[in-house]
Amino acid sequence: MIKIKQGLDIPIAGSPGDKIFDSKKTRSVGLIGSDYIGLRSSLLVEQGEKVKLGQPILLDKSNPGIIFTSPAGGVVQSINRGLRRFLQSIVIEVDGDEEQITFESLSDKELESLDINQVRERLIQSGLWTSFKTRPFSKIPAIKENPSAIFVNAMDTHPLSIDPEIIISLKKDSFKKGIKVLKLVTDNPIHICVSDSSSIDIEDDNQIYKHFFSGPHPSGLPGTHMHFISPSSISNVNWFLNYSDVIAFGDFFDSGRIPTKRYVSLGGPQVIEPKIFLTRVGACIDELCVGEIKKADNRIISGSVISGREAIGPFSYLGRYHNQISVIQEAAPSDRELFDWLRPGFNRYSKLPLFISNLFKNKKYNLKTLMYGPDRAILPIGVYEQVFPLDMLITILLRYIAVGDTEKLQLLGALELDEEDLALCSFVCPSKYDFGSLLRENLTRIETEG
Repeated sequence: MIKIKQGLDIPIAGSPGDKIFDSKKTRSVGLIGSDYIGLRSSLLVEQGEKVKLGQPILLDKSNPGIIFTSPAGGVVQSINRGLRRFLQSIVIEVDGDEEQITFESLSDKELESLDINQVRERLIQSGLWTSFKTRPFSKIPAIKENPSAIFVNAMDTHPLSIDPEIIISLKKDSFKKGIKVLKLVTDNPIHICVSDSSSIDIEDDNQIYKHFFSGPHPSGLPGTHMHFISPSSISNVNWFLNYSDVIAFGDFFDSGRIPTKRYVSLGGPQVIEPKIFLTRVGACIDELCVGEIKKADNRIISGSVISGREAIGPFSYLGRYHNQISVIQEAAPSDRELFDWLRPGFNRYSKLPLFISNLFKNKKYNLKTLMYGPDRAILPIGVYEQVFPLDMLITILLRYIAVGDTEKLQLLGALELDEEDLALCSFVCPSKYDFGSLLRENLTRIETEG
């Protein structure tokens, strides 16, 4: 048992609970380019072209051999590009009777007869290889690369997230078969990280290791798990993936069909009835939210409120690695009051004991997007140390992130981190820095320049 003491469970209203509602269908799905760090896209389809589910539609010129397959059968509705022709999204209008590419289904015994190259080739051709991400850098691994270890994240401590135990209990057999697939991807250790109350039935063996974590967020992040079990570095490259992708592996090898279904939570202060429901990978979030959110100027987020991305325009589709949709209200100028810092703050939240609401420990808040001030100098008042559990000099590390000193950052352990690992630091930051985006800029420089 690894107990995490530093951290923060943000008391935001709108938790989805554990009841699963009816599935929600969408007429369009999207593949978002920014979900894949470092992607240099090479399109294999054109707008208006008819595609099958599982058909290759995109290659990555920076990572030869990686295939991105269509998340649906239908017609390519639009291909959206941004500055320097960066791929924003590929949108596919779903046909009523989806055509799809299928593979041979395999029993457990037939699966065990495959060698490592055969298993990897199936994952690559199906597009499921993109489930893996590396640490350092959080990119899709090269097809010939071998990890020091694979981490399966079977817990989630993000605000408003699903309890993975609910989903894994429904897909128990698929999860177990997915673990068997992972054992054929590498000969190195596979670490399954679960919460301290987990009842997931996976036994340890000479390759599988189950680890229990307890405590507040970020105890459920892969970066936290790796830090305490096998710290990532240039010479110790770990892979990680989510429990939902492990389930997808199991379903794929069992049926021969590329899985499209995903359980997603819809939560936040602006959701009328927070819930968990079944939809599909890349679903149109605008369609999913019809009739579900309060009428106001809202910000809809694919992923967590502290580390997701805004789902708007060409990006209004469920992220490849996201299992939740969060909705909060956009701040208005009228939300700021004169001398509001002098008020008792019955309905204001702060990690620091600034308001009287700090006396009510179980109170939930209708948090908005308001920043309460502009950027300013980083102040070492100990607030970062309260929410960051990794054994690093976090205030010093954040200062070097802000000034871009990549040599010092490597010495301080920045290669272990991803944007989500610093999300709480950004949330509590009195200086209003977005450390996640600054970290990514530095990681890109380290990768390209050393």
